[in-house]
Amino acid sequence: MHPAAVEQDFLARSDRLRGWGVGLLCLAAVIWAYAAWEMFTPFTSTVWEVDCSAPAFSERRDLYIDDRTTDAHDRALRCDADRDWTGPVTALVLSVPISAAGAALLATGTAMSALRRHDDALRRAEG
Repeated sequence: MHPAAVEQDFLARSDRLRGWGVGLLCLAAVIWAYAAWEMFTPFTSTVWEVDCSAPAFSERRDLYIDDRTTDAHDRALRCDADRDWTGPVTALVLSVPISAAGAALLATGTAMSALRRHDDALRRAEG
């Protein structure tokens, strides 16, 4: 095989690794955006038709202290019961290996290209 063909194959492989790495990191970013959306947006309870605040900004005190003077405790219990946490938590758990693989592929592809450019610069310097 001709050295130029080997060189082209090597550079194509490093570009492909970088592309996969960027793609996996973008997928992990979309998963994180979904989890952030679930945490920071208010929602309406589908069962009790109650407007609920975002879980990140909800008053956790209302869940545990029953004042009996307001309906804050009842509202907090209904909102907490209606929030489905399995989706965002599962998404975050799945994003960890996806982002780790994406970071490894991106780093590998970038290092391969950088080492190849360094090797070319050394060969040109030697003459």
